[in-house]
Amino acid sequence: MHAGWLTLKEIDARHGAVKGTAFRAFKATLPGLVEGTDFRVLTADSAETAALRAAGRLYGATRNAVLISPAAYARIAERLPPCVRGEG
Repeated sequence: MHAGWLTLKEIDARHGAVKGTAFRAFKATLPGLVEGTDFRVLTADSAETAALRAAGRLYGATRNAVLISPAAYARIAERLPPCVRGEG
């Protein structure tokens, strides 16, 4: 799996934001992002999604997981409230 990449749930948690906040910021930033470089979409039946789910890194209702690269996270974070855990 991609070391340092974050799920939307993890981004919400870093920013003390409610579920969906990181997704909305991701969607707003999406026109400037490149799939495969800045983010990856993992299908619901992939082994990677299962591993993320088992590790508690996904919301329970998540079907297709989205992984965000560190560089893309920095751009997405500009649209989010400040981090609450000193990360990012």
